[in-house]
Amino acid sequence: MEKTLNRKELLRNAMEAFCAKGIKDLTERKIMEEHGLPAEDFNARFSGKEDFLRQAVELFLEEQKTAQLGLLEQADHPIGQLLLILRHHTSQLLTINPKFFVQIQYLYPRIWTLYLRHIQMHSYYLFYELLNKGVQQRLYRQDLNIEIVTKVLLEQINVVLNQALFPPQRYNLSEVFRGIFLYYLKGISTEKGNKELENFFSDFSL
Repeated sequence: MEKTLNRKELLRNAMEAFCAKGIKDLTERKIMEEHGLPAEDFNARFSGKEDFLRQAVELFLEEQKTAQLGLLEQADHPIGQLLLILRHHTSQLLTINPKFFVQIQYLYPRIWTLYLRHIQMHSYYLFYELLNKGVQQRLYRQDLNIEIVTKVLLEQINVVLNQALFPPQRYNLSEVFRGIFLYYLKGISTEKGNKELENFFSDFSL
C-alpha cells in the first residue's frame, strides 16, 4: 500500500508542481488525483483548493525565509551576506514559471497579498538591516539612503529575470547578475567594500 505523504511533503510536492505548471486549471479533484490524496483526507486537512494553495505558499515562504537566514552564517561581512541572499532569491525565482505569479495575482488575490507581504516585510527588512550594518562597518558610503537602495535592490531582482530585456539564448544569467549588482553596489561602496565585492565575484556563478 502506498505511503501517504505527511502534510509538509504533500505541500512541497504540490508547490513544485504549481511553480512548474501554474495554477490556472487547479481543482480539488486534480489535487487529490495528482497527489494520491483520498477525498476524506483532503477534506480533513483543507477547507478547499484555495486553502490548499495558501498552505503550500505559506510553507514555501517560511522555508525560503529559513534558508535565507541560514545563508547569513556563510559570510563574515554584510556585503557577502547580502549577495548570498540576492543570489538565492534570484535562483529560486528562476525555477518558477512566470505564469504562476500572474495566475495567483488574478485568481487568488488573497494569496498574492500573502506573497507580497513576505517581500515587503521579510525581504525588505532583511536587505535594509544588511545595508545598515554595511554602512556601520564602513563598507558602504555614509550618505547612503538605505530605504531607497533597499527598494532598488529588490526591483533589480526582477530586472535580472526579465527575459524580454535579457533573452536566455543571448545572455548568461550569471553575467547579467554580475553586470547589475556588482556595478551598482560598487557605486555605493567604499574602497573597503569594493574589495569585498571583487572577492565575492571572483568565482561567482548562479
